[in-house]
Amino acid sequence: MAVGQPAAAHSVNAEGLKRRGYTAEQIRNIRNAFRLLYRSGLKLAEAQSQLAALAQEQPELRPLAEFLPQSTRSIVR
Repeated sequence: MAVGQPAAAHSVNAEGLKRRGYTAEQIRNIRNAFRLLYRSGLKLAEAQSQLAALAQEQPELRPLAEFLPQSTRSIVR
C-alpha cells in the first residue's frame, strides 16, 4: 500500500492477503521482505540478492524476487 504525495510505500495489505488465503506465516514472510526492501537501508541490488535467497525457501516471495530484476522502471523507494 502507498500513501502520500508523491506516493511512498507504506505497508503490506495484510487483510487482502488473508482474503486471498495466505497463512499467517506467509503474511509474516511478506512483511519481513517488505522491511528488507524498504526499511533496512540496503541498496536495491543488495536487497534483491537477499530476497532471491529468501525466495528459495519461501515460495510466496518468488513473484517479488522475480519481478525486481526484470523491472525496467524499478520501484518506488
